[in-house]
Amino acid sequence: MRRSLAALGVLAALGWSSVANATAGTAYSETSDVAAMAGAVVARPGNAGTAAANPAGLADPSEAQIVFNGHFTALSESFARTGETKTDLGRSFGGFGFAAASPLPGVLADLHAGLSLDLPAEHILRVEVPVRADQPVSALYGSRPDRIGAMFALAYSLGPFKVGAGLTVSPSLDTPTEVTYVAGRDKTVDKSVLVRLDRSLSLAISPSIGVRAQPLAWLGVGLAYRGASVSRATGSQHTVAGGIVANDPIDFYQFWSPAELALGAAWAPSRRVTLSSDLTWHQWSAFRTGFDADPSPGFRDTISLRAGISIATTRWSVARAGIGVEPSPIAEQVGDSNYLGANTKIFSIGGGLDLRPIAHVPIAIDVHMRARISALQSAHKDPAQLSDASADLPGKQIDNLGYPGFTSRASSIQAGLTVTFFLSKERP
Repeated sequence: MRRSLAALGVLAALGWSSVANATAGTAYSETSDVAAMAGAVVARPGNAGTAAANPAGLADPSEAQIVFNGHFTALSESFARTGETKTDLGRSFGGFGFAAASPLPGVLADLHAGLSLDLPAEHILRVEVPVRADQPVSALYGSRPDRIGAMFALAYSLGPFKVGAGLTVSPSLDTPTEVTYVAGRDKTVDKSVLVRLDRSLSLAISPSIGVRAQPLAWLGVGLAYRGASVSRATGSQHTVAGGIVANDPIDFYQFWSPAELALGAAWAPSRRVTLSSDLTWHQWSAFRTGFDADPSPGFRDTISLRAGISIATTRWSVARAGIGVEPSPIAEQVGDSNYLGANTKIFSIGGGLDLRPIAHVPIAIDVHMRARISALQSAHKDPAQLSDASADLPGKQIDNLGYPGFTSRASSIQAGLTVTFFLSKERP
């Protein structure tokens, strides 16, 4: 009982800090056991670190858990106009994550609560808006990792069924700006300008729900829905100079991730081996540009497939591997826009050590490496569909940044570490 109450105290503390920091979910920040399986965990027994994939998994652990994880990712991305040398758009980034889950005490023991918090190493929130409409940008990689994130979830056991629901908080930035020119305030024009900038974060909530069932000892199935996550940067720039007043609105839009519906299955052909697979529908057709407008051409919905294998090599160690295929939602880029992205394959490996059986220490350590390899993207522009050109004006200079065509390729390598603390005297 004391340990359950202590775990609830930790949950409450994490929950307070999550609200105080106005957080939301993050890409690339899965725990190592999830990443090493290429994310194919919707139907597998869950833990504190899998709530983002399927909140129903929170009902599986019989003891309180606290999870710490960190990762480092090197992203390589190139862009080259036809006949020109390529430009490197790659970068490196990292992040940290914290999660906690616990069954509630007493008669509520079948109800489990969990919280997760993701912290990028560099940016708290970065809304990336291109300077011009034809700027080469990546909707798939871009700034998706650059935001803090949090999720709260509850799960309940109903015999062989586990059901769960969660809320992910998306932050938006409000930046009203007031610029006033006060004639005579100073001898120089620059020092006669007063600038007042206010900043605040507002919150939006996206839901997630899930169910997991274990109809047979060797078979598990799961279904999870995850809502879309977006942020905005809004405000106005109010400029006053004598009798001249200008009020320019600011309204930028960041589409972090689409709504998703995932169906999973897990099969254990033996006591030591578990196979799992996830089929996920992604609603990329809801994608909007940084100026909150529909892209032209629009994005298309996709269906991705992930599969993983987990092998218990000993009573205290496990090896994992996974593969995945993610089709690109980006239509052929023949007009003004130059969105970068192509079909992607995922390869992952990892392993874990449970120190409880061998050292009687309530700690488990997991590691992973994951590679995302994209196909070569090749685009060719149609002058008739470019706003700065016309088919009946031969010889006109076309300044689209992707004209007459371009190629692009992206890949990333990630390494991560997860440490789980079990707040219980139980031993496996």
